[in-house]
Amino acid sequence: MIEIRGKIITLRTATQKEMRAFWRKYEPENKNSVYTYSEEEADRFYSESIEHEDRSKTVGIFTKTDEIIGLLTFERIVYSENRCDILIVLANEGCRGKGYGTEAILLAKKYAKEGLALKRIYADVSANNLPMRAVMKKCGFLNTKTFKADMPDGSDRMVFFALL
Repeated sequence: MIEIRGKIITLRTATQKEMRAFWRKYEPENKNSVYTYSEEEADRFYSESIEHEDRSKTVGIFTKTDEIIGLLTFERIVYSENRCDILIVLANEGCRGKGYGTEAILLAKKYAKEGLALKRIYADVSANNLPMRAVMKKCGFLNTKTFKADMPDGSDRMVFFALL
């Protein structure tokens, strides 16, 4: 069980019920994307997050009132290379722009270093996602590479990197 407390959020292992609650309120940032909640898909996501904990760990992002507002995944963990990737998803517009993502990234960096004993962390960000690009820079990440039209929305994929 993972639990990392910050000033405005807590990252912690989510239950199946909490994962369902997140996916019920999720709205894609890209307004052209269509998303429909499916309990079966939410349960599949939960099961896969438990099943692959040796190389991927997903935690919920919870407010101080214990409301789940996002997910953060440490994925492609390669202990032999002291590295992982992170992926963050906030539920909807009401959760964005309040510092939750920034604190989640900073807590993730701390956990990757102290809890997982890693030295490097990477994140892929859509070039169209200006707020997340700013968060990554604020949290000490550098853009190291850009792949043309490599994201699901057709935008460029920007690879960010930080030493821990």
